[in-house]
Order: sequence, then C-alpha cells, then structure tokens
Amino acid sequence: MNKPSIQMAALDLDGTLLNRASQVSPRTLEALQQAMNRGVAVLPATGRGLSSLPRVVASIPGVRYAITSNGAAVWDLGDQPLAAVRSRYGEPGPEPVTQPTRLIYNPLPADTARAVFQLLDRFDGDLTLFADGRSLKTPAGIAWSKARIARLLSTEAKQADDGRFTVLPDLHPYFEAHAGDIEKFCMFFSSREEAEAALPLLAAIPGVEATQGSPDNIEATAAGVNKGSALLALAAHLGIPREGVLAIGDSENDRRMLEAAGVAAVMANGMPSIQALADIVSEQDCNHDGVAELLDRLGLTGA
Repeated sequence: MNKPSIQMAALDLDGTLLNRASQVSPRTLEALQQAMNRGVAVLPATGRGLSSLPRVVASIPGVRYAITSNGAAVWDLGDQPLAAVRSRYGEPGPEPVTQPTRLIYNPLPADTARAVFQLLDRFDGDLTLFADGRSLKTPAGIAWSKARIARLLSTEAKQADDGRFTVLPDLHPYFEAHAGDIEKFCMFFSSREEAEAALPLLAAIPGVEATQGSPDNIEATAAGVNKGSALLALAAHLGIPREGVLAIGDSENDRRMLEAAGVAAVMANGMPSIQALADIVSEQDCNHDGVAELLDRLGLTGA
C-alpha cells in the first residue's frame, strides 16, 4: 500500500500496544516517540476506564489524549498525563497538576442502563461497572476473575489482578445512585454459551451497543458509542480528516475503530475476522513489537 499521510494514531492496549506482560517494549516506545516527533498524535483507545490507564502508557511523553470505556469518554490529559490521572483519582503528587478534561462523554441513559443491569444481574459471572473513569467490582467479582485467570491464563483475565479496580461490597447501591453515569458494562460469563445466550437479549434492549472482547465476554455502551465514534469525534475536534487517522487493534471490540479509521492496521495475533478488515496486518505479534513494525512500514518512524 502507498504510505498515507497519517496525523493521528489510535492504539488498542491489550493484545496490541501492550505485550503479554502488560508492558510497552523499548523498541515500540522508540517507534511511538519517532511518530510523535513527526507530528502524529498518538493515543490509547481502550475499553478500560481512565483510572485504569496503565502507568506504562500514561508515562509515554507526548501522549495527550485517551479514548476510554470503549469510546464512552474521550479525555485531554494535558502535558503530564500520569500525574493528571493520579491527581483526579486521589493520588496527588508534590506539585499541582491540571486535572484531565473530558472532551466527549456519552454514558448510557439511566433507563437503558437499568435494563442492562437487570439483565446481566441474572447471569453468573463477573460484572464490572464503568463510571466516572472508574472500574467497579465486588470482592466476589475479583475472586471470580482470579479463578478465570487460573482457568484460561488469558490477557483479559490477567488484568483482573493488576489493581485497577475500585472494589465495592455490592454494586447495587452504587448503581442506583449513579444509574445515569454508567459509561460501560463489562461482563465475563461462566461460559461462551451463556454469553451467546445473553447477547441477543442485550441487543433487544433499545439504545444499547454490545460488543465482545472475547467469546465469554460482552461489553455494553450506549447505542452509537464505540471506539470508532469516539475516534472520529476526536479527529474532528483536532481538525484531522478521516484519511489521516490510523487505528491499530486486534479484537472484536476494535472493529468499529478499524472501520472508522482512514487506515486500519491489525496485529498478527488479531482475530481472523478482524484481520479481514485491515489495510495492513503486522507480521509480528504484540509480544514481538508488532506495533513498531506497523509504524515502520507506514513510514512513521526514522529520521
């Protein structure tokens, strides 16, 4: 393919920018810095809430914007993103820091969120609420996720033990007090079959957009809210045309982002159905600098 004029690059985290140890490799970090030195706005586009943005990502110099909660929120993190995120969520540093600014915010309507919550509450598994950039679980949910780690040893499950959740004894009181503030629901079911049974029921609720990060998982946002809608909204805010937008991902919850971008890049470890959307597929996976390879091949690195 001809090398396009890319002005913005949105990267999924798990299975894309982050390796299986949840780190950004030195080679990939250098490639990101070179792209930003060329004027490319590099940003994470993640299903995580803002408070769970990994330190290794928020610490990358020049990363100013973030798409979180599968597109329900878009943030301007300022010039000190790590300090800004920590300050917002109760970890102030020695110097005053400007708080992150929420540029775009599309929670589920309260009645819609209530219908989703009541439906998911009927199933066995691990439910997480996303609100105000936080990811909220119960102790039982944490225990369930740890059991899933042992069972599957998957990237998604591994995240359950990385300290990124706000733990509440019961999600119901919080939900009733904040029904209009829910950015996303994330549910890991006891089996793929349970997820398959729940998916059409969720789709039948008006005003819901549902996607799957893995076969036993469903994530639900407001209708029309996804990584792709957020990506285009941020590009418009920054005056960047669609053709100048690159998206890099690997899984089903990256589909809308890849479809929206001017250039769709997918990792070698990506799902076959997602690779089918790609303008370019890496030869290396997330454990072997696939993102750096893609940036190299697209002409975004080097002198």
